[in-house]
Amino acid sequence: MGTPIDLMLDNDNELRFKVNIEGTRPGSSVCRLMLESSDIQYGFKGIQTQDGEISVVIPPLKSFLKEGIYDTHLEVVVDDRIFIPLEMQINFEKSVSVTAESVVRPRRTRVGASAVLLEAPGTNNKTESKTTLNDIKKSRNKRKASQEKSVDGRQILELLQQIKKQKGK
Repeated sequence: MGTPIDLMLDNDNELRFKVNIEGTRPGSSVCRLMLESSDIQYGFKGIQTQDGEISVVIPPLKSFLKEGIYDTHLEVVVDDRIFIPLEMQINFEKSVSVTAESVVRPRRTRVGASAVLLEAPGTNNKTESKTTLNDIKKSRNKRKASQEKSVDGRQILELLQQIKKQKGK
């Protein structure tokens, strides 16, 4: 049979044939390409072109056939007789396909904090003072220290009573 003809399984394919019909009386003729699978046979009608060739269009067969080599033959039906002037093999292959899939990975960012005090209590609103985080920490520590040194009213009464006791001795 010769070398198989390579066709794409997932695209339209067109095959053209030059067919000569000779006889004593002209009759009506029909051409078709027959493709044989293991348990089924597919037929594709041929159409005569303006230049006298027979064109057979094979649609995508990816949902019907697997990749591989299939026996085919051209049938020419003249009146009530079937002729098989050509037998061949067709190798169906899938065309190249490219697929892409996006993979989303969360981006890890380092956590950090910074602060800038634009106005400090007791400063003039017309002038901006920039204070760093360290300055704010120092200010808090000073306030805590000053709060520890201050004495409330109850503590003052206790101190006075202790002084009176010491004077009475």
